[in-house]
Amino acid sequence: MASSQKQFSMLFLAYLLLIFPQQMSCLASSRSSSLVALTDASNYTVNEEVEALLTWKSKLDSESRYNLSSWNGTSPCSWRGIDCDPLGSVVSLNLSFSAIRGTLHSLNFSHLPNLVTLSLPYNNLFGNIPLSIGHLSKLIRLELFQNNLSGNIPIELGSLRSLQYLDLSDNNLTGPIPIEIFGLSKLTLLRFQNNKLSGSIPKEIGMLPVQYLDLSDNNLTGPIPIEIFGLSKLTLLRFQNNKLSGSIPKEIGMLPVQHLALSGNDLTGPIPDEIVSLSNLTYLFLAANNLSGFIPKEIGRLKSLHTLHIHENSIAGPIPSSIGNMSSLGSYCFLKINLSDPFQKK
Repeated sequence: MASSQKQFSMLFLAYLLLIFPQQMSCLASSRSSSLVALTDASNYTVNEEVEALLTWKSKLDSESRYNLSSWNGTSPCSWRGIDCDPLGSVVSLNLSFSAIRGTLHSLNFSHLPNLVTLSLPYNNLFGNIPLSIGHLSKLIRLELFQNNLSGNIPIELGSLRSLQYLDLSDNNLTGPIPIEIFGLSKLTLLRFQNNKLSGSIPKEIGMLPVQYLDLSDNNLTGPIPIEIFGLSKLTLLRFQNNKLSGSIPKEIGMLPVQHLALSGNDLTGPIPDEIVSLSNLTYLFLAANNLSGFIPKEIGRLKSLHTLHIHENSIAGPIPSSIGNMSSLGSYCFLKINLSDPFQKK
């Protein structure tokens, strides 16, 4: 019996020695095939990226092409403004202050599938923002400010579900703010100021998780949507120099903002008493509206406030004595409002 068991063990060991090298060979072959496939896919992507970037360069003006003289050959990772991932695929295109003149229409965004950053501010880009920008599914940062872009903001930006920073300020963009943008659940910064945007501010704006929201210097109309005061992470809100109307909602006291700018609109009614709940507020701009009533008596509770501008309104009555408690106040303006100053020498 012992002899039979020993003989069986020897046969089983021989079987393992026979089959194990074959299995290892199959495993090595499988791994090798996967690596080859991955390398081939990466090379294909890089080739498409090179083609897309060189085609765009060829459509720019001569000075732009000169500034991009490093853009030649088949290895974009060494080109000006380009960063790559470990496989050599383009993940960042950053050409700020590069004197680039031309449009974005010849830049094939579908051939840049791994792009995380597209930063082209302080250039001379003109024309519309192409609808194909919606192909950049991995994009986290989109910065096109300080150019001459025109036309509407494409609704396709709402497809960029990874986007965290969106800055299209200081251009000539027109039309309404697309509702689709407010579905971007990772967006922390939204800056559209100094364009020619029109229409009302959609109530869907209250869906954003933004910390910085700047829609100033446009042609936006209608009331301030109450939904915006549910933005629990908001630290900067700038709506000044539009054509917003109606009153300042009392829900404003819910905001955690440090910077609040509503100057240069057509806002009416009183400054809501709830504004004194903004304990983090350092900058408050309400000037050049049609506000009436009185300055809230407890405004002195805003002890972090550094700047207070409420001039050019129809506010009446005395300056509250509590303002003397605002030890951080360094800049204030009450010009062109009907106030009596309790601190004025008689």
